[in-house]
Amino acid sequence: MSFKKSKLASCIALAALAPTAVYAATQTDTLSAFSSSVAQTQNATLFVYLSEQGSLTKATINNKQKFAASLQQIETNQQAIINDIKALDGNIKTLPGSKLVSNFIRVQADTSYIETIKKMPGVQSVVVAAAPIQVPRNALKTANTAIPATDSIKAPALSDDLTAGEGVKVAIIGSGVDYTHTSLGGDGTVETYATAMENSVNAFDGFPTEVVVEGMDLASDAGWGFDPNPIDQNVYFTRDYDGATHNTGHGTRLASVVHALAPSAKIAAYKTSNVSDPWGNGYSLTAETSSSFIMALEYALDPNQDGSFDDRADIIVVDALGGNAFYAEHDDGVSSAVIEAYAIQMASALGSLVVVNAGNGGEWYDNNFNMTWRGAAPSALSVGGITADAEDNMMVTEKTPYGPVRGATNYTKPDMVSYAENIDVAVVGGGDEMDTESDTVMAAARVAAAAAILKSKRPELSMIEIKALLMNTANNAIMDRNDKQGEITLIGSGVENIDAALMSNAVAWEKGSYQPNLNFGFHEGTGTQRFMKEVQLKNLSEETVTYDVALNSIEKSGTPALTWEYPSTISVPAGQTVVFPVTMVVNFDQLENWPMKMGTDLTIENWQAIELSGQLQLTADEVPTIAISWLAKPRNSSKISRNFNTFEEQHSTELTAKFSADAGAHVQQFTNESTTDTTYAVFPAMYNRTQVPVGKENTQGNMLKTVAGGVYDEAMCSSGKKMVVAGQFFKPNDVGMANHFDKAGVALVYWSAYQEQFVIDQGLDQEVTGDPYAWDEATQVGMSGFIEVDENGQPQSWYIDFKKEYDWTDHYGRYTKSSLPTYVTAHGKNFVAQYCMDELYHGENMASVEDFDQNQGWIFGTDRDAAANLGEPIILFNPVKYGKTEASSYFDWMTGEMKEVETNSGALPMISRLIEEGETKQYSPMETLAPGESVELGVASTCSFTFGFGSIGCDNHGMLMMSLEDNWAMAVPSGQGSYAFIPHPKDGQMHSINEDAEMGSVVATVELDAETFFANGNFEAEWSPYSISLAKAIPGDPFTVTNIGEIVVNNPEALDYDAGNTSYELEVIGKQGQVFTAVSKVMININNVNDIAPVLNEAMPAVTMADQQAAEIDASMYFSDAEGDALTFSATGLPEGINIDSKTGMIAGTAAAGVYDVVVTADDMVNKTEASFTMTINAPVVVPEPEADNDDGGSLGFLSLSLLALFGLRRRQK
Repeated sequence: MSFKKSKLASCIALAALAPTAVYAATQTDTLSAFSSSVAQTQNATLFVYLSEQGSLTKATINNKQKFAASLQQIETNQQAIINDIKALDGNIKTLPGSKLVSNFIRVQADTSYIETIKKMPGVQSVVVAAAPIQVPRNALKTANTAIPATDSIKAPALSDDLTAGEGVKVAIIGSGVDYTHTSLGGDGTVETYATAMENSVNAFDGFPTEVVVEGMDLASDAGWGFDPNPIDQNVYFTRDYDGATHNTGHGTRLASVVHALAPSAKIAAYKTSNVSDPWGNGYSLTAETSSSFIMALEYALDPNQDGSFDDRADIIVVDALGGNAFYAEHDDGVSSAVIEAYAIQMASALGSLVVVNAGNGGEWYDNNFNMTWRGAAPSALSVGGITADAEDNMMVTEKTPYGPVRGATNYTKPDMVSYAENIDVAVVGGGDEMDTESDTVMAAARVAAAAAILKSKRPELSMIEIKALLMNTANNAIMDRNDKQGEITLIGSGVENIDAALMSNAVAWEKGSYQPNLNFGFHEGTGTQRFMKEVQLKNLSEETVTYDVALNSIEKSGTPALTWEYPSTISVPAGQTVVFPVTMVVNFDQLENWPMKMGTDLTIENWQAIELSGQLQLTADEVPTIAISWLAKPRNSSKISRNFNTFEEQHSTELTAKFSADAGAHVQQFTNESTTDTTYAVFPAMYNRTQVPVGKENTQGNMLKTVAGGVYDEAMCSSGKKMVVAGQFFKPNDVGMANHFDKAGVALVYWSAYQEQFVIDQGLDQEVTGDPYAWDEATQVGMSGFIEVDENGQPQSWYIDFKKEYDWTDHYGRYTKSSLPTYVTAHGKNFVAQYCMDELYHGENMASVEDFDQNQGWIFGTDRDAAANLGEPIILFNPVKYGKTEASSYFDWMTGEMKEVETNSGALPMISRLIEEGETKQYSPMETLAPGESVELGVASTCSFTFGFGSIGCDNHGMLMMSLEDNWAMAVPSGQGSYAFIPHPKDGQMHSINEDAEMGSVVATVELDAETFFANGNFEAEWSPYSISLAKAIPGDPFTVTNIGEIVVNNPEALDYDAGNTSYELEVIGKQGQVFTAVSKVMININNVNDIAPVLNEAMPAVTMADQQAAEIDASMYFSDAEGDALTFSATGLPEGINIDSKTGMIAGTAAAGVYDVVVTADDMVNKTEASFTMTINAPVVVPEPEADNDDGGSLGFLSLSLLALFGLRRRQK
C-alpha cells in the first residue's frame, strides 16, 4: 500500500475537521456518547427538518394538482415552525430553505435553542450546518495539494458533429460560469467581463447568453441572499486560519469542457460559492453548504420557480469532496451529508441525470469505500478518472478512489470513469485564454457531455435509460495503478463508448433498482445457498433482437465456489421489454477464510481478493454488446457444536485459581464445525441487549448489542497485562468506521471508564444524565479509548494518553495508537480492542494493574447509540475481577470482630486445548481451531456455586463468545442463568435422506441446543442419563429415534418420493431423569433419486428433405422427464454435416443425398431413452416441368420440427 498523506490530511478527508479554535470552548478531547463531540460556535445556522417529505414525491411528480396542494401545505407548515422559532428570540434570523426535494427551513440562532426546537410539533430533526466533509471541492480546497499530471495524451473528442448536444440543457453547480469567455460563446473582451463583474449582483443585458441560458447566484456578492447574475469571478483568495483557497474558475472550467464536447448543448449556471467584500472590510469566503447545494438543485429543476418542471435541466454536473460515503435508503438517524444524496435522488426521480465526480480520495490512501458522499446517491452517475499513454493504454488516475459505498446493498460505485488529465479548460476572466486541468471532476464533465450527446441523438430515451446505456456499452479495458485489470469497485462499467451507445439496440438494468449493475452484496453462510437477481432488457429498435447470454469472472480463489444459472439466449420483440433471472449459487463451504481478521488486514489487496466480480454480457451480430457488471462478497460462516455429553463442574483447578481460591467452574467441550481454521474468543460481558433500543429500529447507525472485556496476561506488554474491550453490533459494519460522522467523527465505537469514587460522588451508579464532566483526569478517569481508521483507512485501537496535558491548539495531540492488534473484520459485527496496561497508566491513582482493580463506570458510544443510555445506571465493571465486586462487613462471633468480605458477581470464561494425562491446561481468551478440532471452554465464578443453588448471587451480563473470522457470536449466561442445565432437541432442524435408503440407514443425529452454553446431556451417565425419543407417531412408521438421538429408517417403502412422500415432520423430546424438555420439530426431506428414465412422448416421424436443405429438427420436443431432471442429447446415424446440440436437442446442418437411420438418445445422467427415425435426403432431380407433390403422408416433408421459444434452455455455468 502506498502512503499518500499525513494523518491530519486523512482526518480532513474523513471527518468534519472543524477549525482548531472551536475546540477551545470544550477543553476536552474525550468523545461524547450523547451529543456531537465537535463543538459548535454559540451562534450557528441550523437546518430544521420537518416531518413531512418535500413536495416532490413519487405521488406528486406526475400530478400537478397534488404537487400544488403539497407545496401549499409545506409552505404553511414551514411558516408555522418559523413563527414558533422566532417566538423564542426576536434576534433569530430566517434564511431560504427547501420545499421541493427536501423540507427544511434555515435559521441563524443560538445553539442552546436546538433541544427546544427539536420538541416543536412537526419538527423531525435539527442539524447544525458545520461539516466541511460535505463542502465540495468547488468551494473549499486545501492549498498546495495538487498532484502533477502524468505524461498522458490529450483526451479524445466525443463527436465531430457541431449539433452534438442540441436540445439538451446541462446545469453546472459550483463557482459560477464566465459566460463572457470565447469558449462559452462570449466575445472575450476585458470590457465585457468587467461589465459582468460590475453587475455581479444585478440582472443586466449581458446575461443570459446564447450558450449560458440561465442561472442564479446563491452565494451573492452582496454577502447575503441571492442574485440573478452567476458570473464566475477571477478573485483568488486564501483563508488565514487554515490556508483554504476558493477554487476560483472551477465552474467555468466545467462548463467549457461540456460545451467543447457537446457544442450545441445549453448551459445553466448555479453559483454556490463565492469570494466577496460587500462591506469593504476585506474578502471573505462563502463556501458551498448543504442548503445552498440543495437550493441550487431546486433551481436546476425549476429555473423560474413556477412549480413546473418542464424547463428543468436534463443533466446536472455536481462536484463533491470527502470520502468513505455512507448511504442507506431508510434512515431515521440521517445526517446532513446523506440528505444531499437524498436530494440527488429526488432530482433524478424528476427526470434529471446528476453527474458527480467520484472524488480525489485516491490521493489520501488506496483502500475500499472511499467514494464521495454525493457520489453515493444510487441514481447519480458517479465518475472516476483515467489517463492514457501514447499507445492508448488506459489507466486510472492516482486521485481516483475505490468504491463501493458503505451501507449500499443493491448497487455499486463508481459507475464509470473517463479522461481526467490534461483536459483543455477556459480560464476565468481570461477572454480567450485556455489552460489544462487534471482532476476527477473533469471526467464527470466529459461524461455529462457524453450524456448530452446521447440524449440529443436519442431524445426518446429517459435520463435513467441514458445512464444505463452509457454503462451498458462502456469499455472496461482499463488498468489499475499496478497495471492489472481494474476492479468494478475502481472503474465501474468502464469508460464511455459513445459510438456504441448511439448504435445499441437495447438497454439493460436490474429490475426494481434500475441499476445497470448487479450487486449481490455481502452474504455470510454455510452450505449451498441461492441468490437471484432479475435483469430487465428493453429493445430500443424496430426489430426483434436475439442476444446470446454469457457470464465471465475475474479469476480469484473464491470464484470456483460460485455457479450461475441464466438463459443461454434472450429474444426481445421490437419496442418490448423482457425480464430474465440471473441466479448465483454459492457453496459457502468451498470458500477460504477472508484474509481480513485484524484492522491492518483491511488493505486494498485483501479487498480485491474477496470481491468476486465480472460481467454479464449480451451479444448479437452487428450490434454493440450489452454488459452488466456484477459484484459479490460471500463469506463462509463459523460454526460450532457444543458437546453436551462432556459437561462437568470442577473445583480447585488451574482455571478456578485464576478467578479466586473459592471459585468453581462449569466446563464443556465444543468443536469447530467450520471448514476452515477459525479463531474463537470469549470475554465476560459488561452489558448486553436482546434487541435494538425502542425508537431506533430504523436508525442506520452502529447499534451496540453486547460489550465485554477484561484484563489478561500479555507477553508483548512490559506490564505483562493487557486491557481488552470487545463487543458486537446488531448489524455488520462495512469497514470499521462510523456510518455518520456528525457525532464523533469517524470513530466506530468509543468508551470512557471512570474511577469508582467519582462514579459514586456523581451519582452515576444511579443514573446517567449526560456525559460525565471529569475535571481531574488523574483521579476521576480510568481510560478513554476508541476504534478509528488510521491514515491508511485501517481500523485501529486508540487511547487518550492522560499522561499528557490537553492542548486545545492540538486537539488530536493525545490520541495514541495502541501497540497491540485490533480485531475488526470487513463487513463485521465483532470487534476487539487491546491495550497494554502500561499504556493506560496515568497519575498516582492509575499507575498499576492493581489500581484498575475497582468498579469502574463505563459508558460506550457510537454514531447513533450509547450504552449505558441516558436514564440508566452507568455500567459498573471491574476489569481485573471480570465483573462487579462489592465489599461488605459482618460480625465474626468466633473472634468478636467485624470482618470485611468482597463478593464478586462476575465470571471468567477461558478456552483450553485438550491435553493428555499429566499435561497442564493452558487457558486463554482466544484460540485458533482447525476444522473438526475440539477444545474446552470453562467459566470460573463464585456466584454460580453459592450455597449450591446454581446462579444465586450472580449479577452479570453473561459472556460473549465470538469468531474473529466473521460475524458468528453468542451472548449467553456465564453459568446456568435462569435456565435448566438440560439441552433440548433443536427446534426446526432439517435433515434429508434419499428415497432408496435401506432399512436401518441412519438419517442423522438429532441436534441438541440450549439457552446457555453449558448443559448436561450425557447419554452414558451412570445416574439420570439423557435420552431422546419420538413424541408422536407417524403413519407408516418411516423412522425410529434411538435414545442417543439417531434417526433411523424403519420403513423404506414410506420413502417413495414419486408417491408423494416428499418430507416428514418428526416431533421429538428430550428427557433426563423425570425432567422432560419441550417438544421440538425435526423435518426430514426425502431426496428424489433419479430412478425413472426419460419418457418418449411419441414416436419421431420420418423426415424427407431436399439435397443441401438446412435441417432444423427439435428432438427435445419428443422427450420429457417425470422427475424434472435436465436432459442431454446425442445421436447416431446422422449424415456428415448434420449434428445435434447436446443441450437443446436441436438437429441442424446440411448434408448430401441419402437415406439415414438415426437414433436419438435422451440422457438424464443416470437413465437413457432412445428414439429412432429415418431421414431421407432426396438427390436433385432435373425435370423439364414441375411435378405434382407426391408427399407420402408418412413424413413431414419440408416442414421444420423446430419449436421457436423466447427463452433459451437454462444452463449452469461455473
